[in-house]
Amino acid sequence: MSARNIQIFYDTLMRLYRRGAVKNIEKMLERSHAADIAQVIRHMDQGVDKRAVFGFIHDIQKKADVLQVLAVQETIAIIEGMDHQKIVTIFQHMPSHTVTDIIGSLPESDSEALLKMMEPKGSEAIEELLRYPQDSAGGIMKTEFCALPRDLTVSETVRKLQTEMELENIFYVYVINKSGQMVGVLSLRTLLQVKPETRIEDIMITDVISVRTDTDQEEVSKLVARYNLLALPVLDESNKLVGIVTVDDVVDVIRDEATEDILKMGGVSESEVLEKSSFKSARMRLPWLFISLLGGVIAFKIMVAFQSVLQMTLILAFFIPLMMGMTGNVAIQAATIVVRGLSTGHIRIRQIGEILWKELKVGCLLGIVYGVIVGAFANVQLGQTSPYLGLVVGGALSAAMMIAALLGASLPFIFERFRIDPAFSTGPFVTTIVDVIGILIYFNLAVLLNGAL
Repeated sequence: MSARNIQIFYDTLMRLYRRGAVKNIEKMLERSHAADIAQVIRHMDQGVDKRAVFGFIHDIQKKADVLQVLAVQETIAIIEGMDHQKIVTIFQHMPSHTVTDIIGSLPESDSEALLKMMEPKGSEAIEELLRYPQDSAGGIMKTEFCALPRDLTVSETVRKLQTEMELENIFYVYVINKSGQMVGVLSLRTLLQVKPETRIEDIMITDVISVRTDTDQEEVSKLVARYNLLALPVLDESNKLVGIVTVDDVVDVIRDEATEDILKMGGVSESEVLEKSSFKSARMRLPWLFISLLGGVIAFKIMVAFQSVLQMTLILAFFIPLMMGMTGNVAIQAATIVVRGLSTGHIRIRQIGEILWKELKVGCLLGIVYGVIVGAFANVQLGQTSPYLGLVVGGALSAAMMIAALLGASLPFIFERFRIDPAFSTGPFVTTIVDVIGILIYFNLAVLLNGAL
């Protein structure tokens, strides 16, 4: 549905809910797509019982599909208090890695109770997945995949696919040896293009792109995008095939990683998106804003140290907000470009010299352009007070913008080198540093030309 149709769907559902028209709601949900239902449930008012609306869905598969679209915490809020047997029934229609994420976020007593009630095969797979971090290849992989022995012929392989495999999606046929280690891969198209008596080990691709269970999910998404794969095999430490990460899982990862980076760049966390309490939201933001406070205190100390210059030339104070604003924006632009490049794989650590040189030149060009503009403005407006005022303001702005661009580009590389998310380098962090450096440059240049002023 388009955004407009979703809004109509939402408004109609709310009217029916307030009137208590249960039968009409059930018919409406029966005809609607699971993704649209999830979108509507996500945006329901606090006064609406989301669990009751979810209960109006009678098709188990549609219930499972709705929960798959919702975030983990949203899913938990809906199934909280629901009969465990009903939850297990829904889980049986969901991919194991999605169920793992939900169970891993539940209280230990609930997760243990649910695992005991599940079928042994399903619970074992989930317990295995719970061993891996949620943001690793092992944490996002599916344990349902097509793996066949290397000594089969093409006709035998096709027969097994038709009669024995009960998989929702088959992207590739993975070829394994007797120990379960992956030795090759086949596309379905290849199977249909060769003679039936051909052995699959004679036509398989042996140079297979794969990842380990502990590979970070962001690296997994980069590999899938780079090589245009529909699925990526996941191996354990003994090269045994234990799962696959499919392209739809990668889409979720890319979306989640992008959201996480954007939030980090603003100094907020993902949990705050769903947070309704103003007090809790304020408490989450306090640490990041403290960095800005600290930068302000340092800037204040610098201005106190140069108060004699300010007393002699009070006009300098008028340009401080402009100086801090321009340098902060230049730094954020440079940092954002590098952070995005690192996250998508378009920029590598080894390119640090090339990137820093480019951003230094960009900062220099921007500094010259805006330094001339601001310097000319200062002379036109206040030149009668001091003919050298424009030189101080324009020169300081040029130098500060150049350094701001260099710092903004450098910090993400430094964070990446120390295995800290580069997104943390933007927002309050980078602006605080460049503000302090900009003020220092400004006042030192003023002292240098103090006689002229």
